[in-house]
Amino acid sequence: MKNYLNVEEGKNSWKRYVSTTILASVFMLLGSIIYIIAEIIMVAADESGKSYVDFDSGVAVGINANLDFLLSHIMYICWIFGLWIGIRFIHKRKMKSLITANKRVNWKKVIWSFGAFSLLLIVSQLIDVVFNHSDYSWNHVSLKEYALLVLITLLLVPIQTTTEELFFRGLLLQWVSKKVKRPILLAIIVGLMFSIGHFANPEMNKSIILVGLDYIVAGFALTYIAIKTKSLEITIGAHAANNMFLALFLTTDDSVFGSIPSLFKVANTEPVANLIWSIVMFSVFYILCRGKIKKEEAADKDQLIA
Repeated sequence: MKNYLNVEEGKNSWKRYVSTTILASVFMLLGSIIYIIAEIIMVAADESGKSYVDFDSGVAVGINANLDFLLSHIMYICWIFGLWIGIRFIHKRKMKSLITANKRVNWKKVIWSFGAFSLLLIVSQLIDVVFNHSDYSWNHVSLKEYALLVLITLLLVPIQTTTEELFFRGLLLQWVSKKVKRPILLAIIVGLMFSIGHFANPEMNKSIILVGLDYIVAGFALTYIAIKTKSLEITIGAHAANNMFLALFLTTDDSVFGSIPSLFKVANTEPVANLIWSIVMFSVFYILCRGKIKKEEAADKDQLIA
């Protein structure tokens, strides 16, 4: 099985990696500025005078939550566009090279990962509901609002999660792996980069240490899985499953998604329990991924022998 970290296509000097990283980051910043301006315009246009921009959470309070959720993806669209420019014209290679070293992206693997991680999320959430049922309540959303949320989630959340995967576990992981060869150390370095990018999320107000560790566990686990499976296909599916599940089914007062019309509202999220669940889930997911990759490698060997 070819390893996507061993990039053979294009030009990949450290200067080009620096240039592409800066370029993509500038486009991300540009998208963030456009989003903030859009929020300010929406608040200014609100005749009730009750809406405002909460700059701590980066969410416009008092305006249509679905509209705000939709506009928040401007940043990711700009970000992935900047990344594409860098890969295409600075590195002179295809975006696919950030995902796999094979001729084509294995979408079956992406779908498998999405399904497997979704199942783990459902099981873990049902267990939590059994023990903490008083924390969950029906959100009383209208069918129209929820249908719009489903549409936005299906169309845009995969762009958000894939952009993060391509930047952190694609571009940056390929860059760092040129010098760092030990999988665990490599996963720690790039996993921390990914985690730090989430430290500004409002969920951190619950507990800087515990929620921060939760992000670090997720960042390390997904990076390690990408390294061991030699492609981004599995992490793209898992990341999309996680964020889409949260958007469609669970909302909290301190959610990074804002007050979107998810089906259920969670009154109390316990950082310790969340951290434990993350460790358990990613451990189980890694075991599943390892089993799948071993089967694929065995099948490849059988084909070569035949």
